[in-house]
Amino acid sequence: MFRTKLGLVLAAALTVAAVAAGIAVAEKDKGNDKNFEYAIGLWGDMPYSDVQAQTGVPNLIDDMNSQDIQFAVQNGDLKAGSATAGSVTPTNCSDALYTQALGYFNSLQKPAFFATGDNDWTDCDRLSNGPFTELERLTHERSVFFSGPYADSSMGQEQMKVEVQTAPLCQGTTSSTGQPRTMMGCLENRRWTYRKVTYAILNVQGTCNNRCGRLGV
Repeated sequence: MFRTKLGLVLAAALTVAAVAAGIAVAEKDKGNDKNFEYAIGLWGDMPYSDVQAQTGVPNLIDDMNSQDIQFAVQNGDLKAGSATAGSVTPTNCSDALYTQALGYFNSLQKPAFFATGDNDWTDCDRLSNGPFTELERLTHERSVFFSGPYADSSMGQEQMKVEVQTAPLCQGTTSSTGQPRTMMGCLENRRWTYRKVTYAILNVQGTCNNRCGRLGV
């Protein structure tokens, strides 16, 4: 979990390297102590194995559900960079990976947010991951996590309204070959304010910082 005081602005894209798993705080029966205003859950870079997918993440979600948090953010990477041969749970970039993740997010009792990671789409062109076209997988992520009932809100059993970057400034494609490419809204870029603190999740990848020629930028 992550504790925050009023005045702190968290950009989830900037915290990926800092926090890779949750730490339990603020048990519900005790409430938050007077030293901070509220708590949130911050986790990510998982699951990377069958054990994490079947045991680790469910246990972490149970832990977050038992805590007095206001919302949770997964800071990216729903899988390892390359798929694991012989895994029981999805470790490549097939649709099953995103379906599994959506199930995790909607198992959270509080609002759940997701900041896309490089393993989720830019690395999907690796042979072990499919291979898939990166922009097609990003477009698919947008349809799973950031459209429909989540077009202007979080995931999770309790939802929270958000601001979305809907202007057609980002690339996408529904073609398995990556063509034709179209400009569309950066639906994964979101912002919300809670108790005078503004939070943002941004799709800013370390893979050439979104400026690779293969991404057509």
